[in-house]
Amino acid sequence: MLLLNMAIKRIIAFLMIIVLLGIFSVFYPTIQTSLGISGNSAQTQYPLESATLLRVIDGDTIEIDEGAHIRMLGINTPEKKMPFSNESKNFLKQFEGKQITLERDWEDTDKYKRKLRYIFYESRFLNQEILELGLANSYYTSNLKYEQQLLNAENQAKTLQIGIWTKSNSNCVNCIKLDELNAEQEYFTILNQCGFNCNLEGWFVKDAGRNTISLSNLPAESEQTYASPNKKDIWNNNGDRLFIFDDKGLLVLFFSY
Repeated sequence: MLLLNMAIKRIIAFLMIIVLLGIFSVFYPTIQTSLGISGNSAQTQYPLESATLLRVIDGDTIEIDEGAHIRMLGINTPEKKMPFSNESKNFLKQFEGKQITLERDWEDTDKYKRKLRYIFYESRFLNQEILELGLANSYYTSNLKYEQQLLNAENQAKTLQIGIWTKSNSNCVNCIKLDELNAEQEYFTILNQCGFNCNLEGWFVKDAGRNTISLSNLPAESEQTYASPNKKDIWNNNGDRLFIFDDKGLLVLFFSY
């Protein structure tokens, strides 16, 4: 009888463990969210690094002590000579010569051997501020520690229509529509749905990164398909953005998938 009772107690204890594990698995995502952690960042806390910002290379890349280059995580600013590239660079230049704090995430370096980091100055989160000012778009934010903060900052600038989100005032702004984007075959088709010609000289299409494609004249009620130049991989099959900017660098159309 004693052995039977012990066996029953073991079975009950085992079943309780199974039930508790089941409950934990159900509520773990909620716990994870409430703690402000997600993905790989939930598993590892990386030590903060102190450095001196020696030189601003562009709006999302800086040089610190001993010549190391830092690429800011979760953002992409306009390339050199593009609209708002100077504004994003000048934003960072105010911190040259100052002590900053760096924080890494699950990926340490990019393909150019630059360190991927969040940048803080005192209590200011500079990656987030650049997005709030509309001087960058969010970039590869999935599973980042500050993913939601960065996306919220971008949405704020988008709502206010500032920086790269400033709306074009061209008479063709409501004519141009994206008819199709095929990420696998690397082409997109735009449509002029108005009854007049749209001169798109100087207009360009951009992805979430640094790739751009120049547009041309689009006659009334016609469409034009653009393939990737030199069969270059531009559109990320797992999700990307498509921006259309006019000849003044103002936003005509934005599409995300």
